[in-house]
Parts: sequence; C-alpha cells; structure tokens
Amino acid sequence: MKPILLLGGGGHAKCVINALRLSGVYAPAGILDVKARVGQKVLDVPITGCDSDLTAYFDRGVRFCCITLGSTGDPSGRIKLRTLAQKAGFQFPNIIHPSAVVSEYAALGCGNYIGPMAVVNPGALIGDHCILNTGSIIEHDCNIGDFAHIAPGAALSGGVQVGNRAHIGTGCAVMQYLKIGADSVVGAGSIVVRDIPARVICCGNPAKKIKNK
Repeated sequence: MKPILLLGGGGHAKCVINALRLSGVYAPAGILDVKARVGQKVLDVPITGCDSDLTAYFDRGVRFCCITLGSTGDPSGRIKLRTLAQKAGFQFPNIIHPSAVVSEYAALGCGNYIGPMAVVNPGALIGDHCILNTGSIIEHDCNIGDFAHIAPGAALSGGVQVGNRAHIGTGCAVMQYLKIGADSVVGAGSIVVRDIPARVICCGNPAKKIKNK
C-alpha cells in the first residue's frame, strides 16, 4: 500500500483511517497535529509530529497527504493545511469508503473524503477537499464547491449548487436546483426550499436566515 500522511488528529481522522483500512490502497504513515499531542494515537495511528514536519515526510518519500482536520462551518484550518502541504509537494487523493456509491459519470476533484453509504449520482461535480459525510446523498447534476462539507444524512436533490466552503448540516434536505451560497451554513435538520445567499447562517423548516456569517 502507498503511504499517506494525515493532517489533523480529531474525530474526522478516525473516519478517514477506517476508510483507508477498508479500501486497502493507502496506509497511514503518521498524523501531524499540535506539538502537545505528539506521542498520542488516533485509533492505532500515532501522532508523530506537527505542521513543520511536512517537508521531512516528503523528503522521506511520502508523496500522498490527506487533510483529516474536520470542519463544522469554518474550513479555514483545512485550507491552511492544504496550502502548506501543497507547497511541500504533496498530492491529495480522494478517500472513498468502500460502501459509498460513486457513479462513474460523476466528476471528482482531489482530496475529497466520501464516507460510508454516501451516494454521488451521475452528472454530479465535486470540487476539491470536500467532505461528503456518512449517508449523504448528492443527486444527479449537483455541483459541490471546494471545501464544502455535506454532513451525515444530508440529501441534495438533483441540480443543487453548493458554493465553496459552505456547510450543509446533518439531516438537511435541499430541494432540486437550488443554490447554497459560498461560506454559508445550513443548520442541522433544515429543509431548504429557496436559494440561500452567500455568507449567512440559516436553519429551520423552511430554512430561514438567522444572521450573517
């Protein structure tokens, strides 16, 4: 298996490690996190260093990297890690749980995580470094922007557009052909029946703006 470096040692890292073990393509080479956590383990994978060790891993021949820092509405930490790893020369493969269903007619960017039982249907376009979490449904012809997070059990009907860095909360339902603006957050359990502008927080049934982000 190909060694892959993980960036971030929280709960999302556990999900990624599980997917890696089951898929059998990449093997964790270690986790980078804050200095105070060096020596700890996430599941059976040790935290071996911090961000400043990226170049050392690359020099040792590790070429693949996965951002395993999670996101609940603010992906700035993930974006920072992507920039650091990209400058060091790493590549970002897609990590897809074996139980996920991804159509051969969907298009994926790089660095995405697609969790257990997630569905990505024909014509969907997935950007870079997205999280399509457990049981999420991305229907036909959806367009998901970079660093977006579709949380567990969220369902996007056909043709939905989700802007860069947007967060669709757990159990949300988004009606067909709607647009969710960049950097917006849709709260858990919301039902979206009209377009959501950029940089707002909304929730409810139907989803309504609560405040600007």
